[in-house]
Amino acid sequence: MEDEVDPQTSREMGTEQPKPTSEVAPTGRRQALRDIRRELTDEELSSPGVQKLLLDDLERAESESEVLRSYVDRFHESDKRAAILEVQLRGSNAFEILFGTGIGLGGAIMGLAPLFWSDQPKGALALALGMLLAIGSIIGRVIRR
Repeated sequence: MEDEVDPQTSREMGTEQPKPTSEVAPTGRRQALRDIRRELTDEELSSPGVQKLLLDDLERAESESEVLRSYVDRFHESDKRAAILEVQLRGSNAFEILFGTGIGLGGAIMGLAPLFWSDQPKGALALALGMLLAIGSIIGRVIRR
């Protein structure tokens, strides 16, 4: 017991106690506890106060883990829903492109019908084809929605 020196007394006398060589790097978020050594000796671990603090920290970490697990589950559910909605949106976009193309081509063919009108079968055929494309596109869009 005579070998042990009080840290306060040793500072006053100008002698410092040597630091332990197996010190663990300090971690943590609390500024006040940043420079505290994180190793505990067997004697310190046998103390009921230390055991209670460790058990309290363990319980707190487990409860935080449960909360975070629920967030992970909700994230996966939302991720699946987002993937499903993206697939539906891609199909909807493709359908909108087809609708626009059908209306555009139908209108263009109906607009060109007067050029072919003098040659009777071609003019009537162009008008009928243009109307079919336009009406088919409109009916497809109505059914889709």
